[in-house]
Amino acid sequence: MPRRTRPPLPRILALTLSRLCDRPLTLGDLGFPEPALPSEPQSPAAPRPVTAPARESGDPTNRRQALALLGGVTTAPLLLPGKAAADTATLYTTAATTSDLQPADLNEIDLAVHDLSATFSARTPDQLWPIAAAYRHQVHQLLRRPHTLREGRELTHHAGMLSVVLAWIAHDYGDTATAFAADAWAHGEQADDPEVCAWAEDVRCTNALYADRPYDALTAATRGLAVAPRSGTAIVRLSTQIARAHAKVGQRDAFETAAAGARTYMDRIPTHGAGLFGVDAVRILSYEASAHGWLGKPLEAGRAAEEAIREYEAVTGLRQAPTRLAIAQLDLALSRVALGQPDSAVELGRRALSGDRVVDSIRSRARDLDRALRRNYPTVSDVREFSGQVHALRG
Repeated sequence: MPRRTRPPLPRILALTLSRLCDRPLTLGDLGFPEPALPSEPQSPAAPRPVTAPARESGDPTNRRQALALLGGVTTAPLLLPGKAAADTATLYTTAATTSDLQPADLNEIDLAVHDLSATFSARTPDQLWPIAAAYRHQVHQLLRRPHTLREGRELTHHAGMLSVVLAWIAHDYGDTATAFAADAWAHGEQADDPEVCAWAEDVRCTNALYADRPYDALTAATRGLAVAPRSGTAIVRLSTQIARAHAKVGQRDAFETAAAGARTYMDRIPTHGAGLFGVDAVRILSYEASAHGWLGKPLEAGRAAEEAIREYEAVTGLRQAPTRLAIAQLDLALSRVALGQPDSAVELGRRALSGDRVVDSIRSRARDLDRALRRNYPTVSDVREFSGQVHALRG
């Protein structure tokens, strides 16, 4: 049986694309020469018939769309290897590596993220916000300019991290941080960077805790822990977050299990971390002080708070954590109220409010202390004076 031969590749393309149009496509439509067709034998005296030019039938739009699938005539050089195909490959390379950005643009943003993180505790929200907001908008503008895929991924990563910074500043203001946390999560997904997503849920969890939305906090901590890379640092923070979120909703057994898991990191991390995204053992103690207080265990809360305060007061420079120190002092004060020591509680509360960085989380915890003092010791003069100080801060 004779072997069937396949039509040449150009004719296969023409036949395939014909199905997308209202009329058959010819090789000429694709930029190829038409093969000569054999003519019928004719009498020498008979004149060759003259035919009118054939009118193009079908919708020309369909034809153009079909040709566009192959990039028009520019697809033809790729059908066979050669210089034309090599030149086309070079065009692809040029398109993939062409950018309007400069290396200095990316370096500037990278340094800005590190600087904002490293100096976060040393600056007030009023000092931090305009800087972080300006850089975040700059990244937004850079992403709108022509850039390579690698540059786009790096910029998207920085956009997510800057939104995490802005979410923390918004939290310190007492404003909603959820919009920036959501933006950070979205950019982390686009950059294929789960660490950014994990940090977004870290700040979302803390914001929900102080907004008295404990189940939202637990959801955020759980989602963040699920995506946090096992080799990163965010997993340490989220392990402690999920423990105190369980405590906030009153789940004692779940808290104990999660707290035990968080403590396994204490031998592998420094006692004091530096920067907004640092991890440290003292934070675990500080979180446990709050958690024990929420679970109604003042003795355990007091011991954890005292240990955290000693560690926080022992460091200087950028490793200081004034916000965490003040909250540990307020947690200790709350435990003293429960143990019948109002004078000590008031003194600790005043110390917590004497710093230069009294942000909303400190004011919120101070209001908790004020309510506990007035509920248990409404006639003590120091309690009334402290209440006035707390209300003045709210104003």
